Amino acid sequence: MNNSINSAIKKLTYLSAVAGICASVGAQAAPGISYNYAGLQFVEQDIDDYHCDQDGLRLNGSMELNSDFFAVGSYSDVSGRGCGSETISAGIGYHTVFGADSSIYGTVSAEHMSPDGGNSDSGLIAAVGLRGFINNNLEAKVELAHHTVYDGNTVLGGGVAYWFAPQFAVTGDVGFGSEASEFGVGLRMNF
Repeated sequence: MNNSINSAIKKLTYLSAVAGICASVGAQAAPGISYNYAGLQFVEQDIDDYHCDQDGLRLNGSMELNSDFFAVGSYSDVSGRGCGSETISAGIGYHTVFGADSSIYGTVSAEHMSPDGGNSDSGLIAAVGLRGFINNNLEAKVELAHHTVYDGNTVLGGGVAYWFAPQFAVTGDVGFGSEASEFGVGLRMNF
């Protein structure tokens, strides 16, 4: 676990340095909360029951279907010493305005997980969250999600997106779960 914490600290330091460089270049104001985006993150996961530390890439995205509903999806492929998995999810969500610069959302998704050394499982993800801007260029979110695959995993997560250009952001996310926790850094593009 100490290696995981040290790795997370190094990644946060790297993320802070990148955000500082972007800020010094002269960032422009970010767009409003958007549910039309694609993102790529490096994620590091710690699965409690299997003493598994794994990392890899996650591609995720969202697309507005109308002014209230949006589609979500993600694909991740992670590996580690003696463990690893491939996960795909797709679902639908609903969002509504909550204040001038924020929104509340809820999603329901189907998820399929295939571990490298075991049987695959499918289930549902139900999530609720709040996204909003702290200032012109810094977006934050908090989310509570429950995954039903295998023994289930309830995750309290949070994240930030620093918008260094109107359509591009550096992201950082963390999730503390009952069975697995994770940390991720990456880039997001609104479209």
